[in-house]
Amino acid sequence: MAQEPNSLDDIYFQQVRPKLYELHGTHGQRGSRQGRTLAEHLDSACQFVLTVSKIAQVPEEKRGCILAATAVHDLNKLDPKQRNVKTLARDRAFLEEQLERAGVKGLVKNDEDLELVRKLIERHSGHNVSDGTRFLPEDPNIAKWAAMLIGGDLFDLGIEEDKRIRKVENELTVAFGRPSHLFKVTLSENRGYLTALLLLACKEILHSEGLHILFINPDSQIYEGESFPQEDLSLKIAKNWKKHIDRVFANNIEQLVTDKSTNGIKVDQKAIEQDVEATLERVDALLAKKYLGYKEKKVSESIEKYSIKAGQGAVDNAKKNGLLPVSTAEEFAISEGLKAAYVSYRQVKPELKPNQVWEKLCEHMGLSLEQRKALEIFEEQYGRCLFAVKASTEGMTGVQKALRESFQMRLSELSIHEQDIAAPKELIDAVKTTLNLPGNMQVDFYSELTSYIESSPNKRSSLGSIRAEVKPLRKPQMPPETKVQMFSNRLLGGSSNDPVRCADFISSIGYQLLQVGAGFPSTKKKSKTGGEAPTYVYYLHFSLPRNSSPEFQLILREWIKNAARNNLSNGAVKVNEWKLYQENEFIFESDKFEGFSFPKRPEFIFSNVVIPIVWGDVNNSTGLLKSLRLALEISLAIDTGFPFVLTSNLEVEPNCYVFGRVEGIPSSLQPLLGNGIYYQQVHLSRSEERFSVTAEQVLERLQYIGKLTVSIASLQKKDDCLYDLARAAQRPLDLYHVIFRWILREQDDPNLEAIWTRIKEPLTHLLESLMSEEHDRVSSYLKKAAYLAEVGKLRGSSFRRTAQAEPFSEFIKAVRSRKSHMDWDTIFAALVQDYHTRLDRIREHGVGATKYEQVKQFYDVLKQLFDEVYHSRPERLLTDSKTLEAAYLFFLQDARKDLKTQADANKSAPKETQES
Repeated sequence: MAQEPNSLDDIYFQQVRPKLYELHGTHGQRGSRQGRTLAEHLDSACQFVLTVSKIAQVPEEKRGCILAATAVHDLNKLDPKQRNVKTLARDRAFLEEQLERAGVKGLVKNDEDLELVRKLIERHSGHNVSDGTRFLPEDPNIAKWAAMLIGGDLFDLGIEEDKRIRKVENELTVAFGRPSHLFKVTLSENRGYLTALLLLACKEILHSEGLHILFINPDSQIYEGESFPQEDLSLKIAKNWKKHIDRVFANNIEQLVTDKSTNGIKVDQKAIEQDVEATLERVDALLAKKYLGYKEKKVSESIEKYSIKAGQGAVDNAKKNGLLPVSTAEEFAISEGLKAAYVSYRQVKPELKPNQVWEKLCEHMGLSLEQRKALEIFEEQYGRCLFAVKASTEGMTGVQKALRESFQMRLSELSIHEQDIAAPKELIDAVKTTLNLPGNMQVDFYSELTSYIESSPNKRSSLGSIRAEVKPLRKPQMPPETKVQMFSNRLLGGSSNDPVRCADFISSIGYQLLQVGAGFPSTKKKSKTGGEAPTYVYYLHFSLPRNSSPEFQLILREWIKNAARNNLSNGAVKVNEWKLYQENEFIFESDKFEGFSFPKRPEFIFSNVVIPIVWGDVNNSTGLLKSLRLALEISLAIDTGFPFVLTSNLEVEPNCYVFGRVEGIPSSLQPLLGNGIYYQQVHLSRSEERFSVTAEQVLERLQYIGKLTVSIASLQKKDDCLYDLARAAQRPLDLYHVIFRWILREQDDPNLEAIWTRIKEPLTHLLESLMSEEHDRVSSYLKKAAYLAEVGKLRGSSFRRTAQAEPFSEFIKAVRSRKSHMDWDTIFAALVQDYHTRLDRIREHGVGATKYEQVKQFYDVLKQLFDEVYHSRPERLLTDSKTLEAAYLFFLQDARKDLKTQADANKSAPKETQES
């Protein structure tokens, strides 16, 4: 987001705000502000005064002083001695020091500005004018500016909302010098781009009514003004909303007029509503493609098919009336145009019967009554078009006239009332149900539930709630991986159609806006086995933090715009995963297969922005892990801090009190990721923190797993490795075995010492984060055994992996082969003797009593492990045998490194003694 600041708002968001979070991001508060950090309180107050001072048209240099005072107004919380605000405000050195630390010293140009800052700070704390200056003339604006600071200080106070709002309104009345009231517009649901356009339309209408937006929350907006309009604004907002929707689709006629099936060219209603002429041009272009793609053999097969279906008598009768089948590319294109006109006529309401449609088509094409009757025996949509063209006197001109008339008839579907208001009834109803405007009548939601219960199962909305008539979904209009079919098998009873999902107007248009407005990947990945790889799409909903100013909205829009610029073709933008996993660097780069699909228009971003994340050739759980890592990296960045929801659904319920929410976490990943509800660590008390998985903890775990992944797996196999490591968190001890298995898979003869050096730190931190008591107990015994083995050089005759693990493998073998009549003391005594004999045989000079004692100590430690952790139950130990052996080998590398360090230290000690 960093760029050269051009205004006071830019200075605050680029320089001051990050500094506040750096200084006070972990500074908790008590009393009525408990649960919010000092940085969040100062940030809220600063954004408040910036917005209010701009509305009040305060001179820019004075706005800077107000901002400076607000950034440090809680001086008593910044003083280690906890002196009162009045004393600290009059301590010039301390005040200047705090202004410098907060990054606002440059806004205070001279002593006069510094004195203004002091007065504002004093008055916000209730000290008023407490010295001799009250008898001197004073700028009356100081009282207004102080009221702005007091209002900002009160706005996030943790008291009853009605009481808090009244206090803030009193201060704003002083600040503006007129009656001032706050009005809250809440949001019942969020449908992505569609909701963003609705909130933008609402803002424009309310602004025209004299209201100013003060704060933006994920689930509401706060407006300021003298009074709220008494009239019902739903109609005005719906009109404006429709205007914004039409503007989006205006440049996307190509996606609304498609030819991707045997049914011919289909024209969506929204294309006609936007621009009839542009729609006709698009149909012409598709017919030109039909002309160029003419295949005589294929057309002949279709003619034969429909001729057989109609019968030889019908064909002979048609021939007598001059109705011959098409035989050229031009005639075929005209027949496809007739088919498109037929499909368009059939979408007119009230519905026209097939013969009524052909009456109109024959009239436009110049066919006689006898010819029309001869065509009636042929199939309506396909067969008649193939036989009608040669006898037509109008050709393509007649097709154009028929299309234009059908478009006009479809436009006339709107009732006179709807034409007057220029907004469909569905939009007006959606305004009333989605926005809760002050004084607005409540909507009866019981009817929505009733319509769902009483509707036929195949007429229920698949994309959300049912609020109006549902219609089938069409694949070309939906985002990638939005399912439009119920199942792949065809219906019984001879129907040739696959059953499709349905949705109401609002739900459908929400997804269509996403398809049009997001920069989805241009192509699909190829799978490892050939063909197209499966694709998974997650929707990342980012929200502005609670109590964000309109200026912060512009910051989010600018960040999205800059990120999207990494793909100049408006396609997907991917994060360099190797850099992210290895060095935690967040670097965007262009990708044509997968990544973020950023919105193409700034108006798609209001209080929330939906960013589809497309993954190819990975399973669903891996896509979830990678998406969550990206979401947390962005959300927890110091200069963003956006709350988020990660889900496979476009529609979410707004919530401004949960920092992060993930829907659909599989049970295998819950030990690693928790329940999917995340708070920031600074917002939890110590008792709450003990029983919660915070957003910071989940990000750390994913970062550690990412480092482990790139340390042991190749770039091509990193996704599979990532998934295996994440699943191993169900039992943290299994991480050793999973890591060891991947090392052997990638390398025939691995250098375990070098690999352990790379993975020790992230693995240790990951295990500590997972807080496994079992791991702590097991690892303590294994580390002790590995240290004894390295001291006594208890291993086979080489440095190969099997030779290094030999004494431990013998322990596992002895437990596995134990006879039921033998006790464990005998087993371990025999094990000590057998391995001592083994060492004596493979060592060049043999071994003696010292080595026997070392072997005995080694197996005594493993016996303690067997007794105290596994309670002398061999089946439990043998289940973990591979995991224990892998952990033992890693701890052996650690012991070898420690002994080498000790030996180097002992060598350097005598030299230092001699030199001294």
